[in-house]
Amino acid sequence: MQDQLRELARSGPPWAQQRAAQALQFMDALARQDITESEYQELMQDLARSDSLNAEADDLEVKNLLVSCIMIGARLA
Repeated sequence: MQDQLRELARSGPPWAQQRAAQALQFMDALARQDITESEYQELMQDLARSDSLNAEADDLEVKNLLVSCIMIGARLA
């Protein structure tokens, strides 16, 4: 899952790069204990549910991959 997020952050469409990078930052913050688990889950869920994501996403396959990785990451915390 993190590998897929890293790949999206490197080579996905701009909207996916931004969100994948944010998800990875949230994962790192949780690992460093800079945020609580509940904060992490809320941030990840907000990232996946963003109205702007629906407006910007021009590739449904990439959007679904991104949202899946984010939601799985939120549950694994």
